[in-house]
Formats: sequence, C-alpha cells, structure tokens
Amino acid sequence: MKKLLAAICAATLLMTGCGGEENSDEPAKKIETDAPQFAADKSVLAYAQLYAYGIIEDENLQAAGLTQAGVEETQNKVLAPVVDALQKFPLTDENVSEMAKQYVGKLHRRMGIKAHVKTDDPTNPVVELTAATIDNEGATRLAQDDENLTTLAAQLTELQAAGMSEDDIKADENFQQFAMDSLNAYIDDFPFNDEQSIDVPCEAIKASDGKFYWAPKDRDAVAKFVTGKK
Repeated sequence: MKKLLAAICAATLLMTGCGGEENSDEPAKKIETDAPQFAADKSVLAYAQLYAYGIIEDENLQAAGLTQAGVEETQNKVLAPVVDALQKFPLTDENVSEMAKQYVGKLHRRMGIKAHVKTDDPTNPVVELTAATIDNEGATRLAQDDENLTTLAAQLTELQAAGMSEDDIKADENFQQFAMDSLNAYIDDFPFNDEQSIDVPCEAIKASDGKFYWAPKDRDAVAKFVTGKK
C-alpha cells in the first residue's frame, strides 16, 4: 500500500505532497518580530487541499510550512480508502495509480477550493474558505445505483465464473480498460453540494524549521468542511 500511495503522489506532477510532518502546534510567542512571511489564505488552502484530496499545490505547501515528513500520515488516510476501493475490481497497480490520480484531479477541479483573507489581523487573521464539497449522501446512493458500477461488477462476475483468477483479470487488457472507463464515468457523476463558505480563524505556529507560519486554529473544522461532513 505504501509503495502504491507513493506512486500515486509521484504521478501527480502538478501538485506535491508525499511525505511530511505537520507543523508543531507550539504557538508563536514573538508574533511582532517573528510574524509569518506568507499570507494566511495560502496556508489555509494547504490544509484544505490536504484534507480534501491529499495533494497540496506547491505554493500553498510552502506558505503553510508543512514538511515532507508530516503530510504523509494525513495523506495516507485520505488516499488509502480510494486505493482500497479501486483494488476491489481488481486493477493493476499502475491502473490504480492512474485512477487515483484522475480522482484527485477531478476533485481538485470540481471542488474549486478558494480562500481569501477576510480579516487581516496581525495576530489572529480570519480566512474565508470556499468550496463545492461532495454530497456524501448522494454519493452513497450513487454507489448503490450507478449503472457504470453495476455493469462493471457484472462483467467481473462473468470473468470469475469463467474461471479467471485475479492475476488473469489484471492481465486482461480489455477488462482493465473497461474498468477504468466505467470508474471514470462513475467519478464524473459524483454529486456536489452548492458552493459554501466558512470563516477560518488562524494563529501563528512554530514549525520544525524554527520559523512561524499561519495555520487554522481548528483544523478539524477545516477537515469536516472540505469533506462535506456535518
């Protein structure tokens, strides 16, 4: 699983994110002389992207001070369920990696996560975070009723009934392509909520490099918002 997750990260060329340790939660003590150099909205975007789909755009990663060591734990939690779901069909590791990459890319585009500084306070700025999140209830219904998944499952059952092993199915190029096309169509049908916003109060925290960076005071609230949890 770890090798596959690493491959997924490496395949996502326009974003970064494998590895990393999140910033220390130590609050800034010399906020006036050690104020973060990067804007708070970029930092909030980094956390939002990490929690939403596991991959952070380079400029946001830099603004948040997140290192390669701390991001990995959260990233694995976000991507591991996706990999597990894809492996049930079964796909080759290369196709799992490609599908996960496409899944991340589609979420990145369709969620349209944005942030801007709403209150530019030198100690506790407030960032407005906006996103169109996945409709989780609708997605659950879709997984049960989606024609693409139903047809794919039926095709898989037929191959298994014909005596094909998992390795045989992974070697069957026609099934692999059919599976990827079906899964792509399924992901395209994901229902999304209307765009919504929340206010994210921030604080300065000291990272492992000794510098101060802005971070959401309540990271759980950011995670719940971008994942559509109530």
